[in-house]
Amino acid sequence: MVYALNVANNILKRAFRENVDITPMKLQKLLYFVYKSYLQTTGAKLFEEHFQTWRYGPVVESVYNEFRGYGSNHISSLYKDERGQVWTVDEPNSPEARASIDFVWRNYSQYDGIVLSGYTHMPDTAWYKAFKAGRGFLSDADIQAEEWV
Repeated sequence: MVYALNVANNILKRAFRENVDITPMKLQKLLYFVYKSYLQTTGAKLFEEHFQTWRYGPVVESVYNEFRGYGSNHISSLYKDERGQVWTVDEPNSPEARASIDFVWRNYSQYDGIVLSGYTHMPDTAWYKAFKAGRGFLSDADIQAEEWV
């Protein structure tokens, strides 16, 4: 089973390796784009957690809770479970997940959270539709239909 926090760790590992700063907001948006890419490519969910419709865009609550202490500062450590173990997506055995993470990293890692949030707020995005309809969660059908910017 893949969890959003596992995928977040994959993103953070790339950031640490390449010395790219990641704030909690930027992590949420990159995570959303990875989920979207995977859903559009495979037709399947990458993880079961849903994206909530928050003011600044799609948010997975478990990832928010884990990294909220950083505020608007850069994240400096990976998520560890209660036993201190770091879990990630096994990219060599999940080429579709790796391809989605690579695609998003290559195309969006250079932007900050504010820019990425602007992308999620554009008309006809899944977040925009959920926000306008007053829904608490984004629908996978809307995410799957969303265009790329």
